[in-house]
Amino acid sequence: MIEVGETMGDLPTNKIVFCERSWKTPVSILAFLIFVTFAWGIYLLDHYDEDDNFHGADDLSVGQFLVRNIAMPHVQRLYHTVPPAVVGVGGGGVNAGPVASGAIVGANGYVITTLHSVSNLPEISVQVATTGGIRRFPAQVVKTIPGHDLALLKMQTTEKFLHFRMADVQTVVPGQQVFAFGRNMAGAPLVRQGLVQSADAPLAVGTTRITHLLRSDAVYSWEQTGGPLVNAQGDLVGINIAATGPTGRVEGFTVPAQVIVSHLQDVVRFKTGATAPAVSGQAQTQTVAAGSSNWWSKARAVVGGPTAIPGMGMNVVQGNAVQGRAAPSIPSGMPFIDTDHVGGAKIGGYSIADILGLVMLALAAGVTGGMMTMGGGVLQVAGMMVFFGYGMYLIRPVVFLTNVVVYGAASLRNDKAQLVQWDKVKPLIPWGVGGVILGYFIGNAIGDSVVGVLLGLFALIMAGKAVVEILQPNAGEETAEAISAAGAEDEMDELMAMADGAARPKAGGVALSEGPVRSAVLGLPMGLFSGILGISGGVIEVPLQRYVGRISLQNAIANSSVLVFWASVAGSVVAFFHGASTGLIHWEAPVTLALVMIPGAYVGGIVGARLMRVLPVRVLKGVYAATMAAIALKMLTSV
Repeated sequence: MIEVGETMGDLPTNKIVFCERSWKTPVSILAFLIFVTFAWGIYLLDHYDEDDNFHGADDLSVGQFLVRNIAMPHVQRLYHTVPPAVVGVGGGGVNAGPVASGAIVGANGYVITTLHSVSNLPEISVQVATTGGIRRFPAQVVKTIPGHDLALLKMQTTEKFLHFRMADVQTVVPGQQVFAFGRNMAGAPLVRQGLVQSADAPLAVGTTRITHLLRSDAVYSWEQTGGPLVNAQGDLVGINIAATGPTGRVEGFTVPAQVIVSHLQDVVRFKTGATAPAVSGQAQTQTVAAGSSNWWSKARAVVGGPTAIPGMGMNVVQGNAVQGRAAPSIPSGMPFIDTDHVGGAKIGGYSIADILGLVMLALAAGVTGGMMTMGGGVLQVAGMMVFFGYGMYLIRPVVFLTNVVVYGAASLRNDKAQLVQWDKVKPLIPWGVGGVILGYFIGNAIGDSVVGVLLGLFALIMAGKAVVEILQPNAGEETAEAISAAGAEDEMDELMAMADGAARPKAGGVALSEGPVRSAVLGLPMGLFSGILGISGGVIEVPLQRYVGRISLQNAIANSSVLVFWASVAGSVVAFFHGASTGLIHWEAPVTLALVMIPGAYVGGIVGARLMRVLPVRVLKGVYAATMAAIALKMLTSV
């Protein structure tokens, strides 16, 4: 009890011993660190196999993933590591299943598959397996190689993907162990182990003969068509083609990596893996370490067993190995050297032959445009589609950039010569710019196949117009010097008169009063055709200037050059901005193509203008008609 007069302060106090000890702070810190360690461990266990545990993981190939994510890379890890880089390729419908497989070959979403699988699809979608399930991305054709049944697609996204690096198969080794992957109708991965049976095997598909192929028993199903054939290091040996054999069973062929790189390195910057060991099939089979039998049991359960009879599917090529020329007899372990696709000088990913081909195409387009003031753009676009296999998503920015330089120079020359009627041109520029932007998105929406048909029909109309003018009485064998202004009854003859300095204003045509309607009629169609078809638009604008503007051909050409220049500037900006923002293109490929083609187009225009002054009218019209007719025939029969 507390006596009266005593205070609480006089009583002894009970203190907690722990609070007086010096190890209080260290213990608290240790407890916190233990908690953090457990949390970090749980995170690592949950994310161990994912591709985001270190800097630069968003730009990894399968082979790099195996080396950096797994301390002891092993062949049995392929079953878990490869499938994310194997995609399903199908139509654009919501419930459309895959019609083929494909392989991601670039972190930016480039996919290689077989051309016959996608050639008739109005829309293309790529199905990618992710940790969150199957995701679908719309895709467009960037380039096709019909001679090897290849199609390069670009997914419309800016995301990064696990992808394949190319196996160093400058020497192909028969007996090499390989694994053929694919995706089935349900989107599940399938795989089969096998060996490279032969190199340089030809395949006949209808009238087409495909050469430089590998043969492998790892391909057994149509669902592997377009999918990757990989080696034990996880590198891409090639793209598979399932074909029917003499007995009706599926035979496996593969377009090898060196062929793919040779044809597509102008668009994709491929990574290259290490050289596979050149040993026999028996020795390579032994590289599968003990303990992998459980994995192979699991894999065989997925594909239906090692002796499953391959069923025919909708994507099996109806072809056979060429019997007239057997594959070369190469002892197991001995290399086959592909001199047709390996080696040679490369500039910016282009072979010397490709560069010369592009320059010649640009030169021919420039000559056509210089001689006739029209048709050069049609030839350039058709040539890039047919001869080089480029898709319109890549062609449009290339053509726009080319036109900026070529027509910019022409506009400066025409302005210096005081041929540009600025009071008539300025109101048309906004309509031309708006037209090319609208046309660009319309062209993207309707697809390359429809654009090809429209381009063919357009060329057919131009050819017919030239033929009609040839059959007119005034289209004789006279030279440009013999044609007077009074005898210039149509555009072609007046063009010759213009070369002689005797052009005159157009007397007839459609009378429209000044105002927005007239500006729209003169400016909008040129932009629309330029955006949709990728052509310069001068072939539309010059006649409009003549018949609606009622001006001389000389001024019509000058005014048209200014409009094409500004429309091309707008088209370039839209194509690059839209392409980059959607992940559809990367600036390197179109800029490089344009740099290759611009000199040829510029020189060709100068040569064509000089030829216009010396060749007979009938010859010019005949060459033009034949060129447009050839383009129309090729484009319309290629559908």
